[in-house]
Amino acid sequence: MVAAVVVAVSVLALATGLVGFFADPLHLPDAALDVLDKRASVLSLFVGIAGLAVAGVGLLRQQTPPSSDAPAAPAVSSSGPGSPVVGGAMSGGMVVGQVSGGTTAGPGGAAAGGQRAVAVAGDLTAGMLITGDGATITTTAAQMRPPLPPIGAVEVPAAGLAGLPRRPAGVFVGRQEQLERLEPALRSGPGVITQAVVGLGGIGKSELALQYAHRHRDAYRLVWWITAETPEQIQAGLAELGRALCAGVASNAAAQAPAEEAEAWALAWLAAHDDWLVVFDNAADAEDLQPCLGRLRAGHVLVTSRRAVGWQDVGEVLQLGVLPQADAVQLLLEVIGAETTVDRASAGELAAELGELPLALKQAGAYIAATPGMDPATYLGLLRTTPVRALSADPRRDTATDRVVARVWQVTCARIEQIDPRAMRLLQALACYAPDDLPCEVLTGFEGGDAAVIADALGVLASYSMINRSRDGRAVSVHRLVQAVTLAALPDDARTIARAAAADLLQAALPDDPERISSWPLYARLLPHAQAVLDAGSDAMRAILNYLGASGDYRSAQALQHRRYTVLHHARGPEHPQTLTAQANLAFWTGRAGDAVGARDQFAALLPVRERVSGPEHPQTLTDRANLARWTGEAGDAARARDQFAALLPVRERVSGPEHRQMLTARANLAFWTGRAGDAVGARDQFAALLPVRERVSGPEHPQTLTDRANLARWTGEAGDAARARDQFAALLPVRERVLGPEHPQTLTDRANLARWTGEAGDAARARDQFAALLPVRERVLGPEHPEALTARANLAFWTGRTGDAVGARGLFAALLPIVERVSGPEHPETLTARANLAGWTGEAGDAVGARDQFAALLPVRERVSGPEHPQTLTDRANLAFWTGRTGDAVGARDQYAALLPVRERVSGPEHPQTLTARANLARWTGRAGDAVGARDQYAALLPVRERVLGPEHPQTLTARANLAFWTKEAEGRP
Repeated sequence: MVAAVVVAVSVLALATGLVGFFADPLHLPDAALDVLDKRASVLSLFVGIAGLAVAGVGLLRQQTPPSSDAPAAPAVSSSGPGSPVVGGAMSGGMVVGQVSGGTTAGPGGAAAGGQRAVAVAGDLTAGMLITGDGATITTTAAQMRPPLPPIGAVEVPAAGLAGLPRRPAGVFVGRQEQLERLEPALRSGPGVITQAVVGLGGIGKSELALQYAHRHRDAYRLVWWITAETPEQIQAGLAELGRALCAGVASNAAAQAPAEEAEAWALAWLAAHDDWLVVFDNAADAEDLQPCLGRLRAGHVLVTSRRAVGWQDVGEVLQLGVLPQADAVQLLLEVIGAETTVDRASAGELAAELGELPLALKQAGAYIAATPGMDPATYLGLLRTTPVRALSADPRRDTATDRVVARVWQVTCARIEQIDPRAMRLLQALACYAPDDLPCEVLTGFEGGDAAVIADALGVLASYSMINRSRDGRAVSVHRLVQAVTLAALPDDARTIARAAAADLLQAALPDDPERISSWPLYARLLPHAQAVLDAGSDAMRAILNYLGASGDYRSAQALQHRRYTVLHHARGPEHPQTLTAQANLAFWTGRAGDAVGARDQFAALLPVRERVSGPEHPQTLTDRANLARWTGEAGDAARARDQFAALLPVRERVSGPEHRQMLTARANLAFWTGRAGDAVGARDQFAALLPVRERVSGPEHPQTLTDRANLARWTGEAGDAARARDQFAALLPVRERVLGPEHPQTLTDRANLARWTGEAGDAARARDQFAALLPVRERVLGPEHPEALTARANLAFWTGRTGDAVGARGLFAALLPIVERVSGPEHPETLTARANLAGWTGEAGDAVGARDQFAALLPVRERVSGPEHPQTLTDRANLAFWTGRTGDAVGARDQYAALLPVRERVSGPEHPQTLTARANLARWTGRAGDAVGARDQYAALLPVRERVLGPEHPQTLTARANLAFWTKEAEGRP
């Protein structure tokens, strides 16, 4: 789509600058050389104009998606996903007008329709290790037991008393900051100090508490650990503390004391002392601890809990999250015990799959360490197929510890089921979505519940840390291991029911119009959830794909469509009509993602199958032919695209009629590719003939009519009349604003076109200012990294340079390049164009050597990505030759142009504007290399061709005439 337009407009941009430079026949030789340097400066803008690629997204939201997967009309040139040129301003300072209207040859000839397969979260078991064990000792003969000693009679031994459940783990990674936060919090006294550590089961709360207690045991006379899941366990733990304290003074009384009495004695002893630490591990509810805490006056209490609420009234709260990625990998490797031999990349992937959850990482590492031949990559495969078995720490044993992750969540879920059965079923639905940031509004209506009912259910889940709620309470997240364990525990039919319920809720939450910009933020939030839960063939998934195309996320659209095609291919066979349409959609999005050659080849492979299945004149077949033609042109062969559209036109006319919408679109496509093949005058005249027909058929203010007006304006400018193109866009803009609104993407495109042609007409400063005013609107409407917003930034950079501020242009392109690389990928054509722009303006800013070297580095990448004879590749070769000359190597520049010219003639044709530009450059560098006679003769041969092709008053023709005069004087030795 980009290359041929680059050809035509770069010629115009070059000529506009050149005509003034060579108009004066009285230049002295030195001055003439200076003039030629200026001319070269203009030529380098050709690089900027190569930024056309970034503009390939301008008007894509004018597509009219069908209600099914059936393709729309074959319009490869309208403003939708099928448009070969869209109205976006080009990064090289060009703004390409909309090219023909009608529905577009979008994916499969239609606007979107492909879906992706359901992405199912892996089934994993995980949980939290419960530490501590309180034993209850009772007697049936209470009247015969000895009494417990007085509180004042019992002191802790000089060596201290520690009742910890185990030694802390030798591998403890990633929690140093949290560990350091505990000490000052617990020593902030006076009075009893309580610190609560809350978070998901398996997050490492117990280990953090154990590490702290162990490291600071010498700072306390007493350190004691109590498992606190239930009031009964709390009582038992305190009773055990009382018995331990009394054992040295009254061992029989301690052994025989009932739990209730021993608990009361322990609390009384704690209240009378202050140099102790008690850990209540895995407390289920703050209310369970209040009776104990209310009786204490000093000392330190550390609580861990999966439940995040209720602790603010108890003490300070430390929310524990998952480990950072690097720490998670380190933990896994240390548990495995093979840090130097295990592949860190595989370990990183496994750590991510486990959600960086410490307990799961430890169990996975233990499994890998204990299993011969096991490594992270193999374990990951096992994890994704048999998650419950994979999370057993030791495959040779079947103990509760080995399967503690699954056990903890089973216990938690049983409790939730008792409290609120709807909450448990809601968790099952939540397990089907992506883990993070699901808007709560999606869940409204679950099992008929209103917002209040759903809020109550979410509150129960959040209280047990099964979900996390956002700060504002409007979104929920579910740890991926919670999701996996939840789904793994369900029978197949229950899992199907949960997934269907989740899909229905999500489909109901999708905005009606995926192409309406105001709906994009919600689509963006729902996208990962849609990918996880929606059926590949659903209307909802088609809406998601339409959103991706409208918002410019072509790579995601391609990935989504690939999944859809794969599902349909397996489900319905390779030649089912829906499979073929999905294949066409995949080809289309492949092209939109930057692989024009791949799109062309995929349509070439599809077409004979479609002809055999549907017939050679079926609308779908004709749409595929149009798409093949379009992507043939986008791949660099504009002339062949033109010829393919020319062959398609009579078929379309016979099938649809001479004034059918599809027929008018076919005419527009032929006109467009006529221009892209180098015949701007022909394209202009064809659009001039088409416009009145479109006005009669569709009406003077129909969006497609306005698109044809934009195309006529654009090709008027390409044909050499920049002022008239400017005036036509100036007349079109208020109509577009009235019909579509001032911030509609098409309207913004017309603003960009008006700015571009204002600059081409000679007012670079005004063009720059218009792009500066347009950019914040683009960013606000589409987002700062939408392709059209990036194009607007590139245009602002280009016209900043055209005003004479080459340094400023270079800086703007330098800032833009990493963004384009991140958005599109390092070898996407748009990224390569941004690199070319940066190289060109580097040279214009005075660093010819830097420009040459950047083009030298760019060229092999362009050859690999686009092919050695793609027009963009040839443009990069021309720029390398030019900047080689600007470094002082005129002979090298001449020779490079001499080698380039026959290739350009073969690829583009002997009278294509780019070919004529290459001839002009060869002549120029022939003269600069010392052969003024040769330069004169070459310009003398070029001038009549310019006059015949472009007309005697075209700026390029005037430039050739000025150059001929200059080199004639040089050859004759005249001043």
